[in-house]
Parts: sequence; C-alpha cells; structure tokens
Amino acid sequence: MQLPYLLEEKDKLTYQLVTDQGITYLIYFLDYSNMFEENPLIASYVFTLNIDVVDGDIKNALQDERIRVTVSEVLRLFFEEIDNVAIYICDSMDSRQLARKRKFDFWFWKYNDGSIFKEDGIAVIEDMGIYNSILLHRQNSNFDSILHAFRKLNDRDYQNK
Repeated sequence: MQLPYLLEEKDKLTYQLVTDQGITYLIYFLDYSNMFEENPLIASYVFTLNIDVVDGDIKNALQDERIRVTVSEVLRLFFEEIDNVAIYICDSMDSRQLARKRKFDFWFWKYNDGSIFKEDGIAVIEDMGIYNSILLHRQNSNFDSILHAFRKLNDRDYQNK
C-alpha cells in the first residue's frame, strides 16, 4: 500500500496536504452538534467530514491513490477519540453527489480495518435527495443512540424550513 501524503496539522480537526501534482487539499471536521440538539450526550462529538481542494487542478488528482490513503489516515487520527462521530454529506451543487457517494463508499470499503461502522442515509431537502453517511467507532459507548439519532435526522421533513 502507498504511503499517505505528509499532513500539516492546522488544528486538531484540520489537516492540509499537497500532492505530487501540486494540488492542495484541506481535510477538516466541522461541529455538527446543532443537528443533534435533542441528544446532548452525543451532540458535542458529532462533526461533518469535509474534503476541499484549495489550490490546483482537481483533474490531475483523480487517480492519485495517495489521496485516498491520506484521507484514511485522517479518519484514523479522528477516531483515536472513540466517541467521535463523522457525518459525510455528498455535495449536490454540481449534481455529482452520486459519484461522490460511490467514491467514498469504495474508499471506506478498501481502507476500513473493521473498527469503524458506516451507515448510509438520504435526507430529502426541498425535493432533493442528499446522500450522507455516518461513521462511528464500533466501540462508541453511545453507538445505538447515535444510530437512532442519525436515522431520525434522515427521516425529518425539510420542506420549506
């Protein structure tokens, strides 16, 4: 397996890397506790996983295996805190959300060592299906409560809200 790119830790939840092609990525986690307000025991541990290109041409990176390995490494670091929860939302602004979902599913399948559980969901917001996934450590002490809250979140009616 390839080695991950060198990660520059900006803070505990933000990492930056530069690929061999000169593309700069930011991989970061944002507080998502507001979506889990009804569950105060778990809310402070819930974050969204975000992967952004901040400089360079993304077309040069599509087949770069080291990016996948590096994202996997960032997730490994994130889940060193067993109670952390990551929500991955497939951006739908360019209608490529299904492609993002498939890519993320493949990455998870290929690199998960079995310690992380993933469940997929679809939230319907203004008649658009938004693909999302929850990732949590199998030893998370609130595993069942978190899954229940995630499923409930995806079942909400977001029309005109």
